[in-house]
Amino acid sequence: MAHILIVDDDAVIRDLITDVLTAQSHTCAAAESGDEALALIAKTRFDLVILDRNMPLMSGIQVLKKLRSSPATMNLKVIMCTAAELLAEADEAFEAGAVDYVIKPLDLSKLIAKVAHHTRPS
Repeated sequence: MAHILIVDDDAVIRDLITDVLTAQSHTCAAAESGDEALALIAKTRFDLVILDRNMPLMSGIQVLKKLRSSPATMNLKVIMCTAAELLAEADEAFEAGAVDYVIKPLDLSKLIAKVAHHTRPS
């Protein structure tokens, strides 16, 4: 299955997503900040990143823009995750290069379906 990085400053959310995706036979790693995520991505190959939009110091949008600016990570699939339900924030995530968007509180069945869709072999 897929190797997935979960990036969220909330440990409960990181653990919940990790537990759910591990139960689906995915391998997961976790980061609590944008800087930590970028460091992990620089040394490990991931198939997908689930990235919190609203984090202190470096937002998920800033992380995504950094990923898109590097040839090594420009095609890495990223699902943006946030508590905000504003259409403008979804648009901003897609403009920055997200492949999908999920809203907290998480509908775990939708998250599982989106992960399955974006990690399906082409």
